[in-house]
Amino acid sequence: MNKYPGIPELLEQYMDENGSCEQWITVNELRNRFNLTRYQCNTVSGFLRRLEFGSFGQFPFTVTSIEHTDRDKTSTPKKCRYLVKRKRQTLHKSSFLKP
Repeated sequence: MNKYPGIPELLEQYMDENGSCEQWITVNELRNRFNLTRYQCNTVSGFLRRLEFGSFGQFPFTVTSIEHTDRDKTSTPKKCRYLVKRKRQTLHKSSFLKP
């Protein structure tokens, strides 16, 4: 996750604060909540898009859908909302073994 320093932690914090296992979010919501710069928002967007195609090992969330929202003007950038979902916790075989 070297390409996304701090971003996974912010996303996890945001999801935990809302107490949700599944939620639609936008980059703008994260920007407003954590006072992110435009550069950081591009990084957040890239991270969320990457989560749609695969997760980062132990990171507990994936993106199951991306929706493009309508723009007011053609000059405004496209906006997306991401359905972020907590992955199921899987138990390892070792957890079934008695000590």
